[in-house]
Amino acid sequence: MGVPGHCQSWGQGTDRAIIVTVESRLKTIEKLRLDYEVPFVSDRGKVLDHTIVRINERRKGVAISYALLDPTEQDLETLFPREGMDALADMTRTVLADLGVTPQKVALQMWDYSVTRGPYSLEGRAPVNRQRDTVLIIFAKSPLAYKFNYEMVLWHQCMHAKDRWERRFPAAHPQVQTSEWLDALWHFSIDGRLEARNRPHYSREERLEEALALFRRMGLPADAADRALVTCRGLWGREVTLDSLMEAGRSLGLQAADRGAAPKRSAGGA
Repeated sequence: MGVPGHCQSWGQGTDRAIIVTVESRLKTIEKLRLDYEVPFVSDRGKVLDHTIVRINERRKGVAISYALLDPTEQDLETLFPREGMDALADMTRTVLADLGVTPQKVALQMWDYSVTRGPYSLEGRAPVNRQRDTVLIIFAKSPLAYKFNYEMVLWHQCMHAKDRWERRFPAAHPQVQTSEWLDALWHFSIDGRLEARNRPHYSREERLEEALALFRRMGLPADAADRALVTCRGLWGREVTLDSLMEAGRSLGLQAADRGAAPKRSAGGA
């Protein structure tokens, strides 16, 4: 890995071989460091306040990192062909610009596998660094990515990045986990704003169904769940902050209901 490949052919009407060097797409060309305001604290108490991302190539001005289970050039060409990555890089820059997010560096990290838990939280896949000069969008294999050809996932994650970029939410290490109810409330803001822009998004009805199912799993009484759903409807399309969502969670009893669950790393990781 990291060694240029060679392709040999013979020019027409000549006895000289033409050697074409093909640069590897998997070698590390840069180590990109992202620092965070909210660190991840491991089970052993180790504080991780930054991430190092190994960049493998640049396409259309976007740094690309590949996380493959079987890192070979052949697999990479099958999973993430050059033309497709060029289109995705262009789309990423366009989406961020449309949202008013203008970092000095934009990076994509492509996983060829799906995870349900870790290494990054579900909504931690659009981290912005502490200095607000770098945005990293992480794509994992998922039903959404297949169904919507990355577009819906990209708009959604870029809206998360926008909220961090504009400091309504902190720059959190992508491994920081957060309560599901906080994600649920945040999504009403994000999808409503995407709807207002006529961009791909979940419908309000879909989000209400998800929220109601979550509140029932949390054991909220029926009247409390009804009040929470009223709050969710009111969040549709509104700009929110981490503090405002935390206050809503406290007033609705969501934070108290969540105390019996596994301890979270920190609020604001979604």
